[in-house]
Amino acid sequence: MLQLNVKFNMKGMIYGIFLIVFVLAGFIVLPKMFVEDIKAVDYVLVQRDSIPDKILDMMDDYIDQERALTIMIDDKVYVVVTRGQNNDYGIDVNKITIQNKEGKQVMKVEVVYKEKENAYPFVVLETNIKSLPDKVELDKEYTDSNKDK
Repeated sequence: MLQLNVKFNMKGMIYGIFLIVFVLAGFIVLPKMFVEDIKAVDYVLVQRDSIPDKILDMMDDYIDQERALTIMIDDKVYVVVTRGQNNDYGIDVNKITIQNKEGKQVMKVEVVYKEKENAYPFVVLETNIKSLPDKVELDKEYTDSNKDK
């Protein structure tokens, strides 16, 4: 009969457990440190006859500016995007995202400027978010036919 003489090394066992915990924590924590937490925002294009009066009243102040802004009406957050003074194109929204940058919520509105026959001079979008972001950024691109304008 063969008998094995195995000694239990408690110090090695503790080091091994710490090593396993450290490696697992690295797989969980490190990706969160280097990957930006960007969330897509769902939205619906508000038809012209359904735009709230409060937004229509303020459009005179912003229609000549190229920008994206947010407004809360009746616990709904709306995004309004205007094209500014350039009448050669209209606006089509690609996507809206929200992310935390330096402790602040930043909304990024990505739009495409298209031929004005295919898009609107301003758009109003109803979103699914519950509070206004701290900052709104407008990211624009042009369709191929508008690049030289």
